Amino acid sequence: MDVPPMELSGRVPVVRADELDADMQKAAEAISDQLTGWGFMAAEVPGIGARVRVMMEEFASACRSSEPRLADYAQSSVPQLAVGGTHGFFPYNSEIPRLANGVPDPKEFIHVSGALLADQPPGAGDVMRAFPAFGAAANDVFDTAFRLISLFGEVVRGMMPPGTPELDLSREATNLRVIRYRDVGDREVLAHEHSGIQMLGLQLPPSDQGLQYVLHDGTWVEPVIAGTDVVLCNIGRMLTSASDDRFRPSTHRVHTKPMPAGYERLSSVLFAYPPHKAPQWKMIDGELVTLDETWGDFIENRFQGLGDAKSPAS
Repeated sequence: MDVPPMELSGRVPVVRADELDADMQKAAEAISDQLTGWGFMAAEVPGIGARVRVMMEEFASACRSSEPRLADYAQSSVPQLAVGGTHGFFPYNSEIPRLANGVPDPKEFIHVSGALLADQPPGAGDVMRAFPAFGAAANDVFDTAFRLISLFGEVVRGMMPPGTPELDLSREATNLRVIRYRDVGDREVLAHEHSGIQMLGLQLPPSDQGLQYVLHDGTWVEPVIAGTDVVLCNIGRMLTSASDDRFRPSTHRVHTKPMPAGYERLSSVLFAYPPHKAPQWKMIDGELVTLDETWGDFIENRFQGLGDAKSPAS
């Protein structure tokens, strides 16, 4: 399936890592126009690509390690709502998306939540201590990505009616997913068409192309972000609900061509959530409505229908 490339480097606002607040304020109008026109947002963050690449390569190295083993830190069930976000290592072939007809995605991945970085609950951070090079790189990327996604959130909030509350993104509940696709063979679909559960998602530069988005007009495009400093910000279903459908979820997928033996694709995305125990809210006809259910309830409801060989998967 031929999908046209969408060049972004040099065509989207530049947001410097050491001037995030000031540069995002200047870029707010352009980013708002992106969301209105495309259904997702983009910015260029000089230097972020190299930092993300180091983190992803350290994760791939950890996946290949036999001593210590990432499998010793594997999770068998999600969501984990008691303390912080979903975190830990999820083994190869452990995620079966809704549209996959029971076939798992050819990948292994880790969720690094703010809670894990704070070692909450105690012991959650053991995996980072076992793989210190990956832990240091993930901590570095998480800090910048969380600040950046919080600022994207302020841009989106500015597009909503007066009286809209802060998105209240929680560092503890937010998680950084680092993914290693491997043993792809002749598969074309690495990740089926989907949108995220979270409030906002931040796609970081992957090692290879293949990430595709559907625009508001129904056209699929492939943003060129591999090997660049461009990041993409997605609308998740939480924010679609909170905005009373003002913003649709950013729908995307990962496609590839038949690849030779030994091919791997590394990618990473930050999923930003409010505190799980906070009540859900909606802006309905310009008025704030607080619901009886929590955002944790929202997550549990959305996890229905996802699964792996043993339990629900993220």
